Amino acid sequence: MNSQEANEQPDFTKLAIATLVGVIILGGVLYAAYRYSQNQAGNIVLPGGVTYLGPSPSPFEKEKQPPTAPLRFTAASDVEWKSHTGKIYPYSFAYPATLTLVVFPNDVTDSVAISWGNIPPQQNILLNFELIDKVDAKYVDLPKIEYVKNWYHYFSGLKGVAKVEPFTNTNGLKGYKAAYINFADTSPNTDIFFEVPDRRDLMIHIANGILEPKIFDRMIDSLKWTETTNKSSE
Repeated sequence: MNSQEANEQPDFTKLAIATLVGVIILGGVLYAAYRYSQNQAGNIVLPGGVTYLGPSPSPFEKEKQPPTAPLRFTAASDVEWKSHTGKIYPYSFAYPATLTLVVFPNDVTDSVAISWGNIPPQQNILLNFELIDKVDAKYVDLPKIEYVKNWYHYFSGLKGVAKVEPFTNTNGLKGYKAAYINFADTSPNTDIFFEVPDRRDLMIHIANGILEPKIFDRMIDSLKWTETTNKSSE
């Protein structure tokens, strides 16, 4: 074999080395992508700022909380009270300035959560709007107490309703105080539902599991609906 023929023969050693290097690089890229996906799995953000746990608060609204907190939030009698106004719907309510509220961007239910203790705000919703036509349209034209009595059907952790008491707050809003029964046969939370003036398709839902009762009652009594124009669902 002359020198020209030798130069034309493929160098299998170099080809093998190049192939091995390519496989190593590709493997490294795939592993890096896998590790990145694992790190992001606990923070999956869906459209509208909602995670698998619930709506995601804006970064500037997150606050560090102490590792432990009392079972009930309370406030001194001389604490200043502030007003929270809805981002989508024209409602407002008063709350202690020492209570940290969290709102969620692009949340169609205009929900408000409490940041307290070790409970993620997504699991500690204080107020949200019940979109009745989305939950079960048959309740849009029924008396709203029927929706309240049957609300537990839409949550797997509840098995019944103990009682529903109608009332009217100081601002003239008609409400219902409900106690639902969980599978431990207890009713640990208080659920309040308010009818929305001229809106058969909406109700305001306020839940309490951590607020001192007298504080929660004052917040409920302070709730206002400021819109007077008729926007009833047809």
